[in-house]
Amino acid sequence: MGVRGFLAAALLTASTASAQVDVKAALPVLLKVLTYDVNFDARGAGPFVLLVVSDPGQSADRSALIGSLKDSSVTEVKKRPLKYIAVDFRDEAQLQGEIDKHKASALLVVPGTPTATVKALWEVAQDNQLYALALDAETVQSFFPVGVTMVGDKPQIIINEKSSKAVGARFETVVLRMARVIQ
Repeated sequence: MGVRGFLAAALLTASTASAQVDVKAALPVLLKVLTYDVNFDARGAGPFVLLVVSDPGQSADRSALIGSLKDSSVTEVKKRPLKYIAVDFRDEAQLQGEIDKHKASALLVVPGTPTATVKALWEVAQDNQLYALALDAETVQSFFPVGVTMVGDKPQIIINEKSSKAVGARFETVVLRMARVIQ
């Protein structure tokens, strides 16, 4: 196999690995990172509502993700009870209605959601100053402020500083040192 073939195989393996995040390992890290936002306490009280959002055609993937989330050991975020709500994204107005109805704290995009939908989710997250979370590096690289991917069997924090600032999140230095930071 030539160098090009080897690189192509490595990239395919890397993208497949990032698409298969171990939710039980990644979720505690992803949610713990949020508690290191110096503005976390000012973002509300009561349940921490995580809207799990995808296109309607991804409902099976979203249901599987929510099942994995519920199976994880995480039940609260900084003493706020954690609640998961499944949302089919149809348009920004409909998502805004879901955010208002459930008093959402954050959006979590289902891996594999089309880029156009991710971009729309990001716009709504910015308008509402909500955390936007991802389980893949590409979404954080392009749009979202915080994500987790897997490096081997260990979760890796990814923080997009520009996107974080756009939603009013400022992470403590201790987290930034552990994370892969995108400028």
